[in-house]
Amino acid sequence: MTTQTKKRFDVLLPNEYMQGEEKKTNWTRVGAAFKTADGEGFNIELTPNLAVSGRLVIREYKPKTDTKAE
Repeated sequence: MTTQTKKRFDVLLPNEYMQGEEKKTNWTRVGAAFKTADGEGFNIELTPNLAVSGRLVIREYKPKTDTKAE
C-alpha cells in the first residue's frame, strides 16, 4: 500500500470592489477542500461559525515562497 499526500484546495470568498477606475478583488480563505476517495468530487470543510453566501472559488493550495534576498 502506498502513502499519498492529500492535495488541498483553498475555498475562497471573493469580494470585488472599485479602486478609482480599476476593479479589484480581495480574497478571504473560508475553508479547504479535498478530493473524495473516488476522485469524482470534493469534501469541503468551512471555517466554523462563518456566514457565507454568494460565490465561492476553489483553488489549488500553493504555499507562499519567501522572496526575501539573503
